[in-house]
Amino acid sequence: MFLWEKDSLNKQQEDAILQNDSVLLVACPGSGKTRTLTYKIAYELSRLKSDKEFIIAITYTNRASDEIKERVELLGVDTSQLWIGTIHSFCMEWILKPYHLYSERLKNGFKVINSFDSEKILAELCIPYKNEKITHYDCGILAKTDKFYLTCLDSKKHDSLRKIISEYFLILEKNQQIDFEQILFYAYKLLNEKPVIAKILCKLFPFILIDEYQDTKEIQYHIIAKILSTDNGISKTLIVGDPNQSIYDSLGGYVMPKEELEKLLGFNLVSLSLDKNYRSASSIIEYFDYYKTFETPIIPFGNNKDYLSSITFNSAVSVDGLIEEIARLITFNIETKGISPNQICIAAPQWVHIASITRRLMIKLPDLNFDGPGMAPFSRDLDNFWFKVSRIALTEPSPFMYLRRLRWSKEILNELDSIGVDVTNFTSKEFLRICNSFEISETEGLMYLRSFFEQICQKLRITIVNFPLLDEHYISFFSSSESRIQRLVAEGNPYIGEIEYFRKVFRQRDGITVSTIHGTKGEEYDTVIGFGLVDGFVPHFNDNNGVINSKKLLYVLASRARKNLHLISERNRNAHPYYAPEGKLPTSHLIEYNFIYSIV
Repeated sequence: MFLWEKDSLNKQQEDAILQNDSVLLVACPGSGKTRTLTYKIAYELSRLKSDKEFIIAITYTNRASDEIKERVELLGVDTSQLWIGTIHSFCMEWILKPYHLYSERLKNGFKVINSFDSEKILAELCIPYKNEKITHYDCGILAKTDKFYLTCLDSKKHDSLRKIISEYFLILEKNQQIDFEQILFYAYKLLNEKPVIAKILCKLFPFILIDEYQDTKEIQYHIIAKILSTDNGISKTLIVGDPNQSIYDSLGGYVMPKEELEKLLGFNLVSLSLDKNYRSASSIIEYFDYYKTFETPIIPFGNNKDYLSSITFNSAVSVDGLIEEIARLITFNIETKGISPNQICIAAPQWVHIASITRRLMIKLPDLNFDGPGMAPFSRDLDNFWFKVSRIALTEPSPFMYLRRLRWSKEILNELDSIGVDVTNFTSKEFLRICNSFEISETEGLMYLRSFFEQICQKLRITIVNFPLLDEHYISFFSSSESRIQRLVAEGNPYIGEIEYFRKVFRQRDGITVSTIHGTKGEEYDTVIGFGLVDGFVPHFNDNNGVINSKKLLYVLASRARKNLHLISERNRNAHPYYAPEGKLPTSHLIEYNFIYSIV
């Protein structure tokens, strides 16, 4: 039985871990949620009664999966019977791959199309409709249990979009491909039409953890419920999240009420909460508490709770003066507040704002580093085989990275084995040793990766063209990466193609982070600087539920901060020439909030 030292968890955390029944756990920001999930997984792993059982943990992102798995491994618990990943990975691994023969659409084989190739197909299909101003951005679809729904809010485009999506699906079927929404749709369809699949899986999974349930789509709730409901609650679940952080409404994520969840699952859930915030100063908590859309208590409890925070709001600066103002706030935090640059985050509502701001800040503050997901110089398609190899290629051997790189090695070998490559003579350690032995002098990033991939193929005696998946992923990886680099160079990053920028992608945080508000979710920083907080962006002009969703965005943004928070609603920001013309007001909630801000 897995045990932990006294005082390593608080009473609420221990209650969640030791509860034998299924639980709905509401966890406020900074409450030690990841720590609780880590210990819960370790605890459930230690209780397994058979080597044929698995503990399942479903996370919203691959990054969260990696972090939790590493933490479990560091607890010294055997993770061979732990499966952790996103809902799409879960559906692929446990439903579609083993049972696709029962699907008329998938029985002759299938592969998953990556986002780059999907966008390329949709962009071409949209060309005949350019007079209607339809682009591939309008072509979003949402899988539900009965069919696919359009996400475009402009109903005047729907007739044309249905034709485009119909053609798109025909192309995918001809190519024996499915996209990410189809993964969910066909997984649910299999569970619904072949109940025996759910029964088999339920026996394999005595415990299923679902993280960030507030961002779960309707069909995802139904997929999990199909499995858990087959044994009348014998298999247990821990469903955890924060309803106040439900910011993926536009992607179909929502908070399913407890009563509705219980009805779907067929058994009751014990309600528990984590309400002690160990992250932020009391004044920061007081500030973001205002933006709650669900009434949940948040109690300051950490070492930072008595910190004298600077919380500012600037609605006077213009777009032209934005760089000067952000640079001033960065300098103030480093020189006056003693904040490390690595603990500063700049966030905006959309990616379109990030690249140009970052480039100009790098010129303005040449002695500081800036980093963020939007600065990645190559395709970050997490399901692309060669992206997985690039993680090893671009990270240095070190004790800190050893477990992570070993796990990546195992994933690569497993994937090669699944497509018919003979890797029986290679262990994860041996594969990692081979990768570490390569000496490549290329300074251009894509050339470096081409050379690395070629040496991998030589060592494993792989001819890429003989394996369609490897060949398709190889072409896609480099074509999408070349396109991305061209765009970043055009935006003023002339050196982005150099190997040093490639290596930054997988390094620990280095310098000031730049990201979207959505991208900061799950992160924390000493100082957060948010800009672009104007009506038209927050809320977005295309959001039917904008008033509520903008509150949630501000809640997420403000709750990332440990010590200091700076909010900017710059003037003369042109969000949209018609729906949100130049000169729109700051986000309404910022105007309505009667908070006494700091002056810095």
